[in-house]
Amino acid sequence: MYREFMKAKNDFLQAAARTYESGIQTGTGGNLSVRIPGTDLMIVKPSGYSYGQCTEENLTITDFDGNLQEGTYKPTRESTLHGNLYKRYPNIGGIVHTHSPYAIQISLNFSELELVTMHSKLKLKHPVKVIDVTTQAVTEEELPKVFSVMDEDPSTSAFILKGHGIVAMASSAVKAGQIAELIEETAQIAWNQKMYQMK
Repeated sequence: MYREFMKAKNDFLQAAARTYESGIQTGTGGNLSVRIPGTDLMIVKPSGYSYGQCTEENLTITDFDGNLQEGTYKPTRESTLHGNLYKRYPNIGGIVHTHSPYAIQISLNFSELELVTMHSKLKLKHPVKVIDVTTQAVTEEELPKVFSVMDEDPSTSAFILKGHGIVAMASSAVKAGQIAELIEETAQIAWNQKMYQMK
């Protein structure tokens, strides 16, 4: 159990640092979580802290219902989304959510992000779906929209919440962060290409 926790903790801290350094999430927005294998627990980013401020001192552990189990900081309000994804899809080990501007721009104008680069086609396989949710944080009532997209294609590694941002999932948070970076890069190229075509 201790070894699994240490692995999850290191994955969480590495993903937080990488996401912060990549610049795809500014300020205190976005959220990150890692499943602690063999348990119904996850490490989540504390609310009000930036990715760059995530340290061992403010590690926050909740159950999959978002109830605080260890730590003194308020967990991210997206704990409902993260916990339910872990409950339903046991292959997910880490989740990264970012308010990346080009992905949001695409979500406000299109129903999916086209894979316009060779690299995105190789890594992501299918266009990234946009999910239209009406709440700031995904609620229990909005979850069926997410599950519908995930269940339709079990290989789904990400989706974009309309007007909100990227949710990337993988076996680890570091890998999920890499997916989020690729989606934002692809969204920037796709948006610029569409603007060029409109001239």
